[in-house]
Amino acid sequence: MLKKPMGGLAGLVAAVGIGALLSACGSPATANTQAAQDAYAKYASMKGKTREDALVAAAKSEGSVSLYITNSAIKPEIVPAFEKKYGIKVTIYRATTEQLRTRILQEAGAHRIQNDVVETKDSEMAILDQKGLIAPYQSDITAQVPDEAKTDDLVGAYYIATLPIHNTKQVQPGELPKDIAGYADPKWKGKIAVDQGDFNWYEDLYNYYTKQKGMSDADFVKMMKSVAANFRVVDGHVANTQLLQAGDFPVFLSDFLHYVPANGNTTLSFEQPMTPVTLQILGANPMKGAAHPAAALLFCDFYLTEAQKYLNDAGYIPTNPSAIPGYTPRLPEGTTFVYDDWKTLASDKGNAWQQAWSNLLKGQDPVLPQ
Repeated sequence: MLKKPMGGLAGLVAAVGIGALLSACGSPATANTQAAQDAYAKYASMKGKTREDALVAAAKSEGSVSLYITNSAIKPEIVPAFEKKYGIKVTIYRATTEQLRTRILQEAGAHRIQNDVVETKDSEMAILDQKGLIAPYQSDITAQVPDEAKTDDLVGAYYIATLPIHNTKQVQPGELPKDIAGYADPKWKGKIAVDQGDFNWYEDLYNYYTKQKGMSDADFVKMMKSVAANFRVVDGHVANTQLLQAGDFPVFLSDFLHYVPANGNTTLSFEQPMTPVTLQILGANPMKGAAHPAAALLFCDFYLTEAQKYLNDAGYIPTNPSAIPGYTPRLPEGTTFVYDDWKTLASDKGNAWQQAWSNLLKGQDPVLPQ
């Protein structure tokens, strides 16, 4: 299962320090950078079978592809499928999103880019892109991906949905509030868990209520303080989803959809999802200094097509469901979604949102970025 990374504030401070190293060392370009750029330009206008055939031929000549990944579903399912189809060896380094970013920045600072593809979450990808380390991913396949899941350079392959998960032995669907304001009721005190690292979820709620619903900042603060008075603050989605299932508390307000088995063989449920459901975007993108650029593009194309089925089966929401025959969404039709703001989360404003969230959990002011 994909683990939530450690809080972004310390990580972003570390990124600033490593960024200084990059500046001191000069450009993060490697000997592979120009060759990779030439290769990416060559394949950018190719489409369909012509593109795939050209990439396969070049990738076989390159011999392998190196992935830095966060998603545990890639190694047992997606990599074997890719290797079987194309006969190209895949090497993997898997770590948390924060650890991946630190490693890549360190390698770039030493002019030794080791990976061809990075698979991570939206805000981390944006940081790497700002450092000039991610190559623009250009493929005709990206036209199938909604605008919310891509920028000029970056393309998301799947979403992590954050929404309330409840223990069906303790709570019936009809008892659950339809929006977060309902959790201000004192009957929920100590019964609704939130993860201390979910500041992006908090920012998403703010954007929904103030920008889409027209709520004032003052009213949003009043609502969230009332709800936060009932919070049970936890650390770590994996361990605390297990506690939720064991009955330690009835509702995990900011849990992940992919932790609920699709076969229904569990006491956990996401029935009647609260409005809105927030979506964190993750994807695989080629590195600007990739030693195996054709193989990198081939894997990224595969990730947006045949791998979509495996991501869907693992409980994630695919960004290109058209690649899945007979696709049926897990969340009901009409569900209201709010998407992570990549650029904000990767900026100093992301630090400010983390501090605001921390203040809310501690009962301190201010609870909005200053």
